[in-house]
Amino acid sequence: MSKPIQQDEVFRAGEGDAWFRRNAASLDAHAGHDWVLDTLGRLSGRERITTVCEVGCASAWRLARLPEVLPAATRRAGFDLSADAIEHGRKRDGALELRVGTASEPPFAEQFDLVIVSFILHWIDRSLLTRSLAAIDALVAPGGYLVVADFLPDSPCRRRYHHRDDVALYTYKQDYAAAFKATNLYREISRSVFHHSETRGELRAADDGDRAACVLLHKPLLAYPER
Repeated sequence: MSKPIQQDEVFRAGEGDAWFRRNAASLDAHAGHDWVLDTLGRLSGRERITTVCEVGCASAWRLARLPEVLPAATRRAGFDLSADAIEHGRKRDGALELRVGTASEPPFAEQFDLVIVSFILHWIDRSLLTRSLAAIDALVAPGGYLVVADFLPDSPCRRRYHHRDDVALYTYKQDYAAAFKATNLYREISRSVFHHSETRGELRAADDGDRAACVLLHKPLLAYPER
C-alpha cells in the first residue's frame, strides 16, 4: 500500500512557492483594508504588545504594515514554508525577522505577546492539525493574544484545490478559533464575520463556504482559577 500524500509535503516541495508566485503582485499591492489590522487597531491595551509572530506570513506584507496599529511592536517575526516568499519579504524590509518553517514545526522556540494566523489553518493536512494547533499555542505567551482569521462555513467541509490535478489536495474549512477556545486556555474578545471574496476584490455571489471570520483571542495568565 502506498503512503498517503501529505499536503504539507506537497507545498513544501514547491507548491508553496508556486502559490506565492501567483499571488505576489496582489500581496505587494495590499495597502487597503485588512481585517487583522482592523481588529488589532481596536484592541484596548495594544500599546503593551512589543513582540509579534505571524504564522504563514507569506511575503510579510502584514508585518510590514503592523506599526500602523501596533507602534510598540519592536520585534516583528514571521515564518512561511515558501522560501521564495521569505526571501521577498527580507529584501523589502530588513527590520523583520523572517524564517522558513511550518505551523506544525515553527522555527521559533520563544513566546510572543501576539501571534497571527490568517488563512493558514485550512491548508494544513489533517494528520498535522492537532500538532499545528499545539505548536501555535506554544508560541503565545501567557497573557498574550492570538488572532485567528479563516473560513467560517455552517459546518466543517473540504474543497478540492483547483491548481493541482495530479494530486488530491484540499482546503479544510471550519471554525478554527473554536478549537483554541475548547482548551479553556483562550477567551474570545471579538469576532468580525465577512466574505473572503471581499478581501480579494471579487464580485460574485458568496455561499457559506466563502464566509470567514477574524477572531481575537486572549490567553489569560490564570485560565483555571481556584475556587
